[in-house]
Amino acid sequence: MTVLIVDNPFEPGTDLVVGELAEAGVPMFRMDMAEFPSSLNFRASFSEYLWEGVLTKGERTVDLTAIQAVYWNRPDGFRFSGLSAADEHYARGAARIGFGGVITSLDAPYLNHPAKASAAEFKPRQLQVARAAGLSVPRTLVTTDAGAVRRFSRMVNDQVVTKALGAPVVAHAGGYEALYTREPDLEALQGVELTAHLFQERVEKDFEVRAVFVGDECFCVRIDAESDQARIDWRLDYDAIKLTPMETPKAVLQSLQRYAAVMDLAYFAADFIVRPSGQWMFLEANPSGQWAWADSVDLPVAKAIATVLKEWCEL
Repeated sequence: MTVLIVDNPFEPGTDLVVGELAEAGVPMFRMDMAEFPSSLNFRASFSEYLWEGVLTKGERTVDLTAIQAVYWNRPDGFRFSGLSAADEHYARGAARIGFGGVITSLDAPYLNHPAKASAAEFKPRQLQVARAAGLSVPRTLVTTDAGAVRRFSRMVNDQVVTKALGAPVVAHAGGYEALYTREPDLEALQGVELTAHLFQERVEKDFEVRAVFVGDECFCVRIDAESDQARIDWRLDYDAIKLTPMETPKAVLQSLQRYAAVMDLAYFAADFIVRPSGQWMFLEANPSGQWAWADSVDLPVAKAIATVLKEWCEL
C-alpha cells in the first residue's frame, strides 16, 4: 500500500501530514505536477478496468496499482522551458490530459479529487449549498454594476465588504498585492464593470472560526481579533489575533457533513462569523484551505488527515 502525495514542495501542512504518515509507517510517494517531465516520469497502460504502470522520480519508483490513497492539495502547474509559446501551449495541454488524466483516474480514494475540489471553489455555489445544508449565510451580491453595489449597500445599511472571487493575489509591475476582505469605497467603483465582483453584508461579529472538516470530523479554532484591521480580515494582522481550539456545535457539524456530501469532499476549511447572539454564519469553504498555523495537540488536523489516508490504505 502507498499514499500518493500531490502537492507543491513548500506546503507546511503537507509536511505535517507526511510526518504523521511516516511515524505510522505508511509508505508514500510525494510529487508535484511541475516536476513532470523534467524529474518525474511515468508509463501507464490500460488493462481491463485499471491503469497499470509506474511513476518514477529520481531513484524512487511506485507502481500505480500499489497506490491505495491520494492526498491532493495545491500542486504547482506544469512548466515547460525553452519552448515557443505555441509548443508550450500544446505541451501543457498534452500533459494535463495525458499525465494528469492518469493521475486523476487511479483506483483509489482522493482527499480531495482535483475535479471535485475545482467544482467546490465557486463561492456562489458554496453559499447556496451551505444554506441548503442548514447554515446561515450573509446577504451577498455578485455583479459588474456599480449602481447595483450602491443599492445593495443601502439595503444592508451601508454595512458592506468586498472579497476576492479568484486568486487572492494580483501581480503588478512592482510586485504583488494581496486582496483581503475590505470595505469598498462606494464613490470609487471604477473597474467593477471589468469583471465579476463579490459584495457581502458586513455582519456584526463576536469572533470568527476556522472549521477544518476531515472525513466526518470537524476541528474548530476560535479567532479573536484585537485590532480594527483584524476584525475586518484577520489575515491583515496576524499579531493581533488569538487562537483557541473549541468544540463544533452539533448542528454546525451536521450541516458541514451535509455540505461535504453534496460537494463530494473529504476535506475542506470553512470560515464562520459567530454573532453576539451566538449564531454561526457561514462565509466560505476552501477545498484546499490552509490549517498548519492552527495544528496542535488540541487541534490535531495533520493526524486526522493521516489517519483517514492510512485507513483508506487498509480497506
